[in-house]
Amino acid sequence: MTPAVQLDRVTVRRDRQTALDDVSLALPAGSLAAVLGANGAGKSTLLRALNGELHPALGTVRVLGEDVGALDWRASARLRRRIAVMPQHADHAPAVPLAVREVVEIGRVAHGRRGAPLSREDRAICRGWIERFGLADLADRPFGALSGGEQRKAHLARIFAQEPELILLDEPAGHLDLPAQDALTRLIAEVWRETRATVLIVTHELRHLPPDTTQVILLARGRIVAQGAPRTTLTSATLSALFDEPLEVFERNGRYAAVATGGDNMGGTPMPPRNSGKGDGTARTTGSGSAAGSRGTGVPPVGSPDDTSREKNVREGGADGNA
Repeated sequence: MTPAVQLDRVTVRRDRQTALDDVSLALPAGSLAAVLGANGAGKSTLLRALNGELHPALGTVRVLGEDVGALDWRASARLRRRIAVMPQHADHAPAVPLAVREVVEIGRVAHGRRGAPLSREDRAICRGWIERFGLADLADRPFGALSGGEQRKAHLARIFAQEPELILLDEPAGHLDLPAQDALTRLIAEVWRETRATVLIVTHELRHLPPDTTQVILLARGRIVAQGAPRTTLTSATLSALFDEPLEVFERNGRYAAVATGGDNMGGTPMPPRNSGKGDGTARTTGSGSAAGSRGTGVPPVGSPDDTSREKNVREGGADGNA
């Protein structure tokens, strides 16, 4: 089967700087994959390359069987109809007072003739996704009046109403409170199981990885430093190298969390080393495997809490791999 996404030694340069450096990866169709890395690692650049917004200086980007760099504008437009994107900052301007229903209906525009109104079938599809994301009572409310979590749900309803083959999500749970982050992350996993579209999420927060994630790519300074299944990639060793910070990784029911083990920032006693989260060490690495992002990982510094409080942090999503 042809991979939904395939990058072969791709280098992307922006403003004379190398944003992606010799990146190779393949995502099977139907994957729920995630790219994890610190701020500035090149995650958003990767999404823009997949969407055809940025073209590589070197290498080949193939999406849904198409060589993105070889397409003319008509073929590129046809390909983009098969791809849905949720950018990191996806708010609508207040000057365009769209209702929630109208935001979701944008997802069906590509299926009709230019300038033609939506068909009954299109509107029914949109209603179905509005209901699926729990927005039925808000359908006629101005989009700008919604909470952050409700706005993200509206954008996800728009994306799935489009019925795309590839979905690119840039920090979908960012800037939400903890309960909203957890609810949205689980909802993404549920809808992925229902549709089996290929979904690629980029994030710098470990807790934003859905429980059914099939593949994880760790990105640092534009290079892939490890990729593979979560259990072999999300280990204490790989994430400590990624964020240039001693971390201990925990897993529960397919969700991951990490805590810093140095304790320097709070003057506490460092936690003793443990074996949990070490994985089997079989994650495939590229490059040196030691490249890392900024030390400002956002992982809460930890002194020496007891096991009960640490377990509570994991349950509540309070400790994570922020960057």
